[in-house]
Amino acid sequence: MKTSRTVWAAVAVIGFGVVAGCSPKEESAGSGTAANKETGAIEAGKWTILDTRTDLADHARAKQNAEDALIKEPDLAMLVGLWSYNGPAILSAVKGSTRAGSVKIVCFDEEADTLQGVIDGQIYGTIVQQPYQFGYESVRLLSAIVRGDKSAVPASKVIEVPTMAIKQADAQKFWDELNARLKGGAQSNFKPNADSVKIAFVTNNVSDFWKIAQAGINAAKPEFNADCEFQMPPDGTPADQQRIVEALMAKGTQGMAISPIDPANQKQMLDKAAEKMAVVTQDSDAPESNRICYIGTNNYKAGREAGKLIKEALPDGGKIMLFVGRLDAQNAAERRQGIIDELSGKPEKP
Repeated sequence: MKTSRTVWAAVAVIGFGVVAGCSPKEESAGSGTAANKETGAIEAGKWTILDTRTDLADHARAKQNAEDALIKEPDLAMLVGLWSYNGPAILSAVKGSTRAGSVKIVCFDEEADTLQGVIDGQIYGTIVQQPYQFGYESVRLLSAIVRGDKSAVPASKVIEVPTMAIKQADAQKFWDELNARLKGGAQSNFKPNADSVKIAFVTNNVSDFWKIAQAGINAAKPEFNADCEFQMPPDGTPADQQRIVEALMAKGTQGMAISPIDPANQKQMLDKAAEKMAVVTQDSDAPESNRICYIGTNNYKAGREAGKLIKEALPDGGKIMLFVGRLDAQNAAERRQGIIDELSGKPEKP
């Protein structure tokens, strides 16, 4: 059964369009470059992770990486996408190959094509993160902090948003509920006033995933009287984020929720921003920075959940390939490690 994408179309036109073939300016996306990074094979129990291929958030490269894997690895049993756009890219590559129906897919997030793929039985399952809550909680927390109420910050400095594993039996119900929620937050009629806090939400790339977060932002703005600027870096690079953050500081933004692309090398940028405004991270953390709190998924646990889907889909083992934008992002590294540990049978961390 096909589900209407009207709501997704409505969300997609809130001030920006989908960029489906970004070309990162910092590094070439050609074969053998950082955009095509290979990490080597890993034996994990009955499963072999042949490689982890990166694409620097270039959606066209993401699809090409999957196409190359399907051609070069005739006994490849599964493709696993770690970032939201990887699932649709992998699905498109499989559909265009001779391997449709024989190679399985596990991925992350609730993009429209991903959920439709799960409903149609073309994707075994996806780990959804509830980005709506990323947006809503970011506005709620930043609004409180800017107004001087730090009691909203938990002692752990982490607000964990639970994940869910969605398979074919659950997918239609989940999508219907998501669409109902998106209708309520697709557009905001909120008008900032003199008492509104001025905050911002900065993503790590352009993706439908973030439009769900924006719906959460729109729902939260009138509730917390927050003027929240929403920014997606067009090329998904650290330089993009640097320009956005510098512009926010220059205009006197009071608080920012950001998903760092390269947290280890963006510490100075984040700490400088933290001197000017309240800074929290969302989706991907930078725990060594002076951020106040992290909002989002426990990505290691999410990786373990993806590993469980892989074991269900391939109970006798098999060869797997992983795909992600960048491995220097904490969420990518933690998801990958969670998958490896789950397949290897290591005890789960508390």
